[in-house]
Formats: sequence, structure tokens, C-alpha cells
Amino acid sequence: MVPRRNVCGAMGSRCVWLAVAVLLAGCSNASQSQSAESPSPPEAVASASASPELSAEPSAAPSAEPAASNPPAPVAATLRGEYFVLPGNHPDVEHDVDGSIVTGLLEKHLGPDGLPVVTKFGRTFKGASGPISDINVAGELMWYSSAGKHRVRLEKTVTQSLPFVFDSFYPDGRGADGGDNGFRAVHWNGCFTLPKAQSIGFNLGSDDDSWVFVDGNLVVDNGGVKPLADAPFQVAHLAAGSHVFDVFYADRHTSAAQLHLSTDFSVSPCPTTIPSPTVVPTVASATSLATQIKRTGRVVVYGIHFAFDKADIVKGSSAVLAEVAKVLRDDPALRLRIEGHTDNVGDAAYNRDLSQRRADAVKNYLVSKFAIAPDRLTTQGFGPDRPVASNTTSQGRYKNRRVELVRI
Repeated sequence: MVPRRNVCGAMGSRCVWLAVAVLLAGCSNASQSQSAESPSPPEAVASASASPELSAEPSAAPSAEPAASNPPAPVAATLRGEYFVLPGNHPDVEHDVDGSIVTGLLEKHLGPDGLPVVTKFGRTFKGASGPISDINVAGELMWYSSAGKHRVRLEKTVTQSLPFVFDSFYPDGRGADGGDNGFRAVHWNGCFTLPKAQSIGFNLGSDDDSWVFVDGNLVVDNGGVKPLADAPFQVAHLAAGSHVFDVFYADRHTSAAQLHLSTDFSVSPCPTTIPSPTVVPTVASATSLATQIKRTGRVVVYGIHFAFDKADIVKGSSAVLAEVAKVLRDDPALRLRIEGHTDNVGDAAYNRDLSQRRADAVKNYLVSKFAIAPDRLTTQGFGPDRPVASNTTSQGRYKNRRVELVRI
């Protein structure tokens, strides 16, 4: 039996369906209470959280395409890997064994530095996989960076050919993990181009955590301290053009360290022109917003969030909107155009309409909540037409999903 899971929305505007088929003798259905002797298969993402800023979302769901019942035939492919070692006393390792997959530890989108973002559930989970504490100010997971405070070190950076069959995946020169040997964590990254809209397939299994992102969006949620369980996956209806493929792996317990990965599509290391990590934009003060508008006539505003595939402003946006309202109150003669912008993921016409509706929502919020006169505000949605960064990286797409205020 092939269980199908709707992941419409986890891929930005490219509505995706995943189907997973796993052949495990004696395995029951996946659950977090499953024993270590009967591991559950990796989970396909089943829902989507709100995207940051004015992000792209789907307009309709295509029909499901099941994954192959056997692993996809591997093709020539290479990925660039950054290998890190977590020290044996790292706060996120050697807790215990979950025995099966734990989903929901990560958000559905990569953060501004291209790293996974830990959810509130992941930060507070009381099971063996949590709580996860090694994060930066943006909530990004610092197992894949040497810039954190827990002495994670970069082991090496290498380009490797697939398939990967790593069954003793310990730090170099070590015959085991834990203690002075530490625990290995790896981020592999690659780019691929599709000549037409089509599906891609890959086979994945890991002991312990592994997650797969396509174009910065989570497509396989395989977290947890648990045994290896290989499974084939298919991401359907990817648009023609360039895409980014990220795989994150972590060993967190001395029970074992394994990673298996193969793809049925050609992928190679991304160009080295990827922008360097950026600092997460914080909520700007009214003074700084006003100063920028006076100097340049416009200002980019981050921190306004919307419900998935809707123009509903969600909790957490009130602080920045209050600062925008203060700018308007402090300068009664100021009139602004509220511009909505998206990345280029998905249908351009749909993104323009969505960005227009979200710009309208910002205006309505300022009018209804702060009594700003409606004739002082106009709106326009540009969708993907005015990028400020490259859309080939998660960092660039993050910058392109934005609200701008323009003096008129």
C-alpha cells in the first residue's frame, strides 16, 4: 500500500504532492511510539506554515503522483558537503533514542542564512530528540555552522558523487561517535535544472536526523534519533527552470551513524556566487523608518507575516505595523504607497494578485487599527517583477519576499 500525503503549499507556489512507499518487513504504520526494532519510514511534509513576508503560494493542487515502489535508479550526481563535528557534550546530543521518526522539529522553510529553523515544538520537545537549544537569533539550527556558542567545528568541505552509502558515518579518523570523537552533522547542497515541468525522485534513509529541502522548502521531514529506514520519495510537478536541493543530516546518539541517499535526477554543486549569510532583519523603529523614507523616498519593511495562501495578517506582525503607524502619525503630510513583492517561485500572475491582496491587507490594518486616513495610503502588488536579490538561493528569495513603503 502506498500512503499519499498532500503537501500542497510546502513548495511555495509549486503545489506539490508527495507519495511514499516503504518496504519494511514486519513494519507497522509510522508513529512516534514505534519501537527501535520496527522503525517508521521518513515522513513527507503534510502541511505548511505561514511564509515570511509576502511569499508565493499555490493556486490549485495537481493530481497526486505516487513514488516508485522501489528506490529510484540512481544517476550521475554530485553534491557539495560541509561537514561539522558536534562535541560530545553538546546540549542537543546523547539524550536518548526515540526509536521512530519525530516530525515537526523544523519549520517548513529555510531561514535567512540558508539553515533550518527550529519550531517551538522542537525547542520545547521533552522526548529524546529535544529540546533543541543550539539556535541563533533567527531560530536557525547551528549544528551546521561554526559560528555558534557550543564549539561546533567545521571538519571539511568536499564535493561528493552520489549515491551515498555511509554505514559508519563517524568523524574522520574515528571509529565511533560520542565523547571526544564527537558527532557528525552535514549539510549537502546542489542545484539542478529541469527543461520542463516534471517530477524528481530520490531515496533517503538515516540514523539519526535527516531533512530534505527543495527551493528552501521542506519536502521530507525525517527527524528523530532512530534506526535507518530507507524509503523512496517523489516530488511532483516542479516547474521548469533552476532549483536548489539541500540535505541536512545529524548523528546524535552513539547507537549508530548512517546515511543513504541517491537521486534519479542530475544535480551538481551550486555556483560559488551564492550570497554570504545575512543578518536577520529586526523590527525597525519608527525613527529609522522615517529617516530612510526622508533620505531615499522608500524603505523595505520585514516582519509582516500572513496566513498560508491568504492575505490575513497573523500574530507577530503588530510590532512592526505599530512602528509604521507611528511614522504616519508623526508626519501628517506623509502619504505612502504600500508595495507587495514575492520571489519567483510559482505562477507570476498568481503571485502578483496575492501580493496585491496582501498590500491591501496592510493598508486596511493601518486604517482599522490605528485610524490612519485611507486617502494617505495606496497599494500595488508587483509579485516577482522587482527582485532585489537572486532567486537561486534561499537567502535571495527571503529578501525578495518583502513589503516596501514608498513616499508619494
